[in-house]
Amino acid sequence: MVGLRTVTVLEHEVIRVFDSDPVPDVLADVGTWITEVDAQALLSLNDFRRGFCQRVSGGIKLAQHCGIVRLSTCVVEVLPKVGMADSRTINELERSRGALLAMLHSARQVAITKVGTAPQQSVSAPLLDIFIEAFFHCALDQARRGLISRYVVHADDLSVIKGRFQAHGHVRRNLVRPHLLHCEYDEFTADNAYNRAVRATLNVCRTWVIAASTQRLWFETHARYASISSVRVLAKDVAALPRDRTTQRYDPLLTWCELILAMTSPAMSSGTTHAPGLLFDMNKLFEAHVAKLEEDAAGPDQSVVRQGPPLHLGVRDATNVFLLKPDITVWKIDQNGTHLGIDRVVDAKWKHLDPYVPDYGVNEGDVYQLLAYASRYGCTNLELAYPMPDGEKAQLAPPTFKISSSVNDLSKALEIKIKLVSIG
Repeated sequence: MVGLRTVTVLEHEVIRVFDSDPVPDVLADVGTWITEVDAQALLSLNDFRRGFCQRVSGGIKLAQHCGIVRLSTCVVEVLPKVGMADSRTINELERSRGALLAMLHSARQVAITKVGTAPQQSVSAPLLDIFIEAFFHCALDQARRGLISRYVVHADDLSVIKGRFQAHGHVRRNLVRPHLLHCEYDEFTADNAYNRAVRATLNVCRTWVIAASTQRLWFETHARYASISSVRVLAKDVAALPRDRTTQRYDPLLTWCELILAMTSPAMSSGTTHAPGLLFDMNKLFEAHVAKLEEDAAGPDQSVVRQGPPLHLGVRDATNVFLLKPDITVWKIDQNGTHLGIDRVVDAKWKHLDPYVPDYGVNEGDVYQLLAYASRYGCTNLELAYPMPDGEKAQLAPPTFKISSSVNDLSKALEIKIKLVSIG
């Protein structure tokens, strides 16, 4: 990925497409652009991430996935739209990058401690540089705590028996060396599949590092894993590694390995049109972010349930129909953790609102969905959570909608509260 230019765009923006590289005289007026070959690679991602982008007049329009996509001539960096203005505002890219990193850390998608624990801020470095540096810090932290060791099977020709004597191997290898014995034994070592995955990821990142400070961090981290065998490891190999309580502290590090290695295959030069990337669905990411905030705010007598509990809204004959699965439900519990009853239903929506219209820009379908939850779960406290936007519009207090079976009698009305959630 060395030498590739970075194309930074916001979600829902349009990237200009050219048959070949535009001439230098028009680059100033072009803004962000890609070639037709790269455009086809982006469109192919729709086979794996439905609705990622679409072809429109003038270029490629992106949707709600944010992160990094590696193309043949550039790296596309897609950031969330945090401002409410249609056009890009000053420093919005930096604020968007900071918001994305903060949500990724809050939702525990990846470990980015240097940015994730701070308030929303301007982050000028490209996402790829930040992700690589975060991986280095994560790998270095685990090395300082001590590398995971595992029993690894070794086979060797020894002068004394160690472990299990292998007669067939001995005859095949040592027929003319009677002083050696072919043995197979287990050795408790740090040179195992877990640390080899880290070493392989460090090797991949070596050519991506540009900043001098990050290069020093790479050398420091690499020195900690220098005794580990350098082998080729794929993202699927990392995903297949057994996980248990003894490897739990390695989980964030292995997540980074899997994500970064996924960006290296398949090779773009081999003729495949699939563009590897590191992408996050903003709908799911925002939902996880809101759920984490609800869990942090929950009291000792409350329990937060994600994606459920699933219930069916209706029945046809003896068959349940219309499955409901709320994003977040908050329950009252007793000292034993038994659910006593539902307190709130929270639905997270990665959408922008309009404070200057009567309905605040809330989608009718989202309201109908909450009413279905209220009916099936017997809950009267309903909330729609939206990202808090930048700018003066964010200072306007969000409304609470009262919904009743009779417009003249609001005494028994349901309340749908609009909640703006900080994404920094």
